[in-house]
Amino acid sequence: MEIDYLPVYPPLHLDHLERLSDSTGIIQHALHSVPDPTHGYSIDDQARALIVHLAHAHFTGANHPAPLAYTFMSFLRHAANPDGTFHNFLSYSRQWLDEQGSEDSHGRALWALGYATRYGIERGMIGAAADLFDVGKAHIDSLRWPRSWAFSLFGVYHRLKAAPDDDLQSVARTLAGKLVDCFEVASGPDWLWFEDELTYCNAKLPAALLLAYELTGEPRYLEVGTASLAWLVGVLINDDGELRLVGQDGWYKRGGVKASFDEQCVDAQGLIEASVIALRVTGLTSWRRPAIAAFDWFMGRNVHGVSLIDPVTWGCFDGITATRLNRNMGAESIVCYLLAYLDLIGAGIVTLEGAVPQRV
Repeated sequence: MEIDYLPVYPPLHLDHLERLSDSTGIIQHALHSVPDPTHGYSIDDQARALIVHLAHAHFTGANHPAPLAYTFMSFLRHAANPDGTFHNFLSYSRQWLDEQGSEDSHGRALWALGYATRYGIERGMIGAAADLFDVGKAHIDSLRWPRSWAFSLFGVYHRLKAAPDDDLQSVARTLAGKLVDCFEVASGPDWLWFEDELTYCNAKLPAALLLAYELTGEPRYLEVGTASLAWLVGVLINDDGELRLVGQDGWYKRGGVKASFDEQCVDAQGLIEASVIALRVTGLTSWRRPAIAAFDWFMGRNVHGVSLIDPVTWGCFDGITATRLNRNMGAESIVCYLLAYLDLIGAGIVTLEGAVPQRV
């Protein structure tokens, strides 16, 4: 069953995330609503699922993380290599499918571990996260790509919020400086961006710079972060206030045409996350608009006018194709929807019980 746009946000439900999870971790893909073990597990999903559970515990005032948080943390421990890198893909039979994961997966692991050092609640969880973060941070200097810098900066930010560290503060400045350098090389009057192409997880780049500004007070990080994010919002939100993401089938090359499909949940979540960070950092309520527009995309205010949230399973469909929704409900989609919801809770826009948000 497909349902039209939901102007009232439903309560937050973890049902489908828990349905996809077993004693190893959260299974990467689903066949419709059913976990599909043929594709195994990814560290990217474990990292973000860990953040979901810890954020949920934080907002509910729990005095202990949920049991699945320990499962996801255990996966990160199992994935850690002695040299500070991480595996990424694990088969359903618990065989690693790679020797070392991507730079993005490394950054996402650090993001989750940094978050757990800040919001792990109990000492054992916090200590495990800190130990694993300190192993993984040794590999930061070798990262070559902007998104891996941005994911890592998220982890560094939370680690520093948990405990000040002069050396890690220097790492934050180095990562932010690399992002600013990319912007200064690639940007122009009509292209306020870090690269000559918009691809995936775009909003993570300005969001990371805004976190770096929070840490350091460096004005250039704020200037580039807000300018690039405002430009991205202009690319993604149309004149009717509706979100139209950069599609995976061709992306958006400078001087070209923005691909319309497929639209992915991770990109909607990223815009919400960046917008609520900008709201917090600048105090400008205008940043509510892109955050709500992006969440409305999940609710059905999208090109097909259909909600991505299934009210029976509380799963999230795997994005939007040219003709329909992708009817599968994999791990990335549900964790991104839940992260988006939790981002709005943190910004005071909704509650765990849902809301009728004030649209601006």
